[in-house]
Amino acid sequence: MTLPSARLLTALATLLLTTSALAANQTVAPPAFNGLLTNPGMGIASFHDGYGEKLSLADYPDTGIEYDRFYWSELEPQEGVYRFDLIDHAFAVAAQHQPAMNVGLRFMVLDEPQSGSRIPDWLIAKGIKGQWVANGKTFVPDLSDPIFLRYAQKLLTAMGQRYDGNPELALVDIGMVGSWGEWHNSNFTDVPPLAEKYTPAQLNRYIDMHLAAFPKTPKIMLISGGESLAYAAQHGAGWRADCWGDWSNFSAQWSHMRDDYPQRLAAAQASYSGFANSWQHAPVSLEICGYMDEWQSVQHYTRQQVQATFDWALQQHASTLNLKSRRVPQEYRDIVDKALLKIGYRYRVSRLELPGTVKAGTTLVLNSTWSNDGVAPVYLPYHVAWRITDARGNVVLQQRTQDDLRQWLPGEHPSRVQFALPASLTAGSWQLEATITDEKDTPRIALANQGRSADGWYPLATFNIEN
Repeated sequence: MTLPSARLLTALATLLLTTSALAANQTVAPPAFNGLLTNPGMGIASFHDGYGEKLSLADYPDTGIEYDRFYWSELEPQEGVYRFDLIDHAFAVAAQHQPAMNVGLRFMVLDEPQSGSRIPDWLIAKGIKGQWVANGKTFVPDLSDPIFLRYAQKLLTAMGQRYDGNPELALVDIGMVGSWGEWHNSNFTDVPPLAEKYTPAQLNRYIDMHLAAFPKTPKIMLISGGESLAYAAQHGAGWRADCWGDWSNFSAQWSHMRDDYPQRLAAAQASYSGFANSWQHAPVSLEICGYMDEWQSVQHYTRQQVQATFDWALQQHASTLNLKSRRVPQEYRDIVDKALLKIGYRYRVSRLELPGTVKAGTTLVLNSTWSNDGVAPVYLPYHVAWRITDARGNVVLQQRTQDDLRQWLPGEHPSRVQFALPASLTAGSWQLEATITDEKDTPRIALANQGRSADGWYPLATFNIEN
């Protein structure tokens, strides 16, 4: 009888060891959580701290972003003296909310003809160009005036130096142009329309100011910005619409949803081929037209129309919905809640692969598959983290993965982490837990998995250690 060669014996031993290791592996499918999640920088907005009106969760969904707008006259009442406390208050409101929200900001220079000037008096006194309207009540600045431009840049630079890169600043809305920073002045009948008075290059200077002042912060640009919309998107901005849900608000024959938005989006795409994918790296934010109560009591929108409104938001990969902190009629509430299951990001661990048993002093390799069940990624730098705990819940090891969640578009994403297990670990059963943290390694984003613990972690699998 011929004995096996040494080489063959080595190959057989390797095969047996490999088979044994594979047989010891386990695959875990953590159960999904199918309810609503409230996470930072996405979902329903709190608008200026709810206008001071505190609505119950039965009347208004929970909020993930505090969205605030500020006039220049408020922020710089004296030259070079900035009211940072006004903006700091918005961050304090967001932090006090449970769970904590992110913040969105917009800066503005114009309101209504009868509202009074919204740029500082000291700036007007410098002799900037512009015109008085409403019998001298309100000053409308000339956006091409070099003095106005210089001081506008100084304001934005000061704001950026204080807030750009703030981990709680979800977005900056590119404003400073037109009424309420909304890139139109249609409510000022004595002033030429922006597109007639200024060239795109002149208006784009205000986009450049925001880009320079807030290079780290996600930015959005109003859909009614004409050629400037494509310009902003080409330079990394997302977009927003501010009369979302209008089917007959102004006229039975014309609406934003049918006769305005599709044409503007198509024009932006024609100008910049990457516009349709801008949601992949910057937010899409939608602001309601009127109030949802009025949709019911004044516009008499059908459920089909409201459903079409929220379907459109999902089709555009929207991350935030500003319902202006006003009651959502019960007739429409289920439509809103169903949409919130997909608006923005929704991360979930769908599968784990790891050894059933591993020796102390060796390396535990964990392969996981994550699913983004939402319609957009997160746009701020959060981190996937794993930890190992003993039977008493004591944490023995914790570390982040190398994943960039901002790249996790809707769909599945593989992730891998390795734990060097100390030789001192005792034999027995150990637990693997996951979460998504902020820069301080504090759990921040709720996962669409069951079993969240009080400290924000998710126990997802167990394994054995042997000595």
